[in-house]
Amino acid sequence: MSASLPCDASCLSQQELQWSTRLSKTRSDVFIRSRVWMRACLGDRFQLSPEAVPLQAPPGEPPVLPNGWGFLSLSHCPDALLLGCSKHPIGLDLERRDRMLPAASILRRSYCREEQERLQHLRAEDLRLAVLRHWLIKEASIKWQQGAISRDLRFWEVRPGMSSVVHQRSQQTLAAALHDYDAWAFAVVAADQQVLQSITLCLA
Repeated sequence: MSASLPCDASCLSQQELQWSTRLSKTRSDVFIRSRVWMRACLGDRFQLSPEAVPLQAPPGEPPVLPNGWGFLSLSHCPDALLLGCSKHPIGLDLERRDRMLPAASILRRSYCREEQERLQHLRAEDLRLAVLRHWLIKEASIKWQQGAISRDLRFWEVRPGMSSVVHQRSQQTLAAALHDYDAWAFAVVAADQQVLQSITLCLA
């Protein structure tokens, strides 16, 4: 599903309002709008009023729900937000499809040998797009893992076909899905395809 960003802060908790006062004006506005939006999305998901959703989402931290409510994953780029909700752990990552990045350098420094061998023949726009799509799956996997890009990026290998990803140290394998929507691309990962198909998504 998709939703625009609302700005009525009346559904926010007192804690969320207090957090917003500690931020700069620009960050406070983004924080308020994103939390109102998340509450609206989750209210639809759980058939609750937005203010009744037991969301815990401090500034700069991943949003969470209480035990038994399910799992969330949030991603954003300069002009969009993506929220995923599932009964099982998930990870997702969102980027603009036209994002410019030093693709050859990222491939050489941060991707594993198997990925380098598969992508090294690509050039220019084909290489940029392939590196970006691999990055989406890798970062989504790191969010599923609750890891860190600096530590874990090089260990997640996107498999041929890009429908799965494996951690080369733990051998943890995840199902992966890539999607294009208007100007954006995003990846979603989970333990298996059945979980992927049950995820509720909200994009704004």
